[in-house]
Amino acid sequence: MSQFVYEKTYGASPREDMVYDLEALINSYNGEQSVGCVKIGREHGRIAIAAFTLLMRRLHEGHRQSGELVVVDASGGMDRYDCHVSLISTHSVAGGLPFGCLITTSESRETLTLALTLYNSIIPEKAYFGCGAEGPEQCWRTRDRSRHQSGSRDQF
Repeated sequence: MSQFVYEKTYGASPREDMVYDLEALINSYNGEQSVGCVKIGREHGRIAIAAFTLLMRRLHEGHRQSGELVVVDASGGMDRYDCHVSLISTHSVAGGLPFGCLITTSESRETLTLALTLYNSIIPEKAYFGCGAEGPEQCWRTRDRSRHQSGSRDQF
């Protein structure tokens, strides 16, 4: 219903225009930073985005728990394009600390694997408290679906 009202008020927003604008914003943001913090990829008409901030980079390199346990908290559809947001975090005495974000237009195994591949390509070499691309000792997903679990296993 809300999409109908939005389109009636503002007009339809073509998905390709959104992706083009998003790619331009990502390139601009990465240009402002000293390192690439966001990547976007496409596969079979599906889109995956991986992002982290400079603070998240510091957590990767200097927070011991990031090498022990990672939780990937998956959400449902977030907007009119039915995007899914997954927050990657680790634990601390103060609570969960986010150190990555994945945005996908599908929950398929291939799209989640693409998002995690993009994420692993932008994290620092000393990520996961020095474990690097090998990843943490344990990785948990909040949704207990086989495609989520297998997408995580493909990368960690």
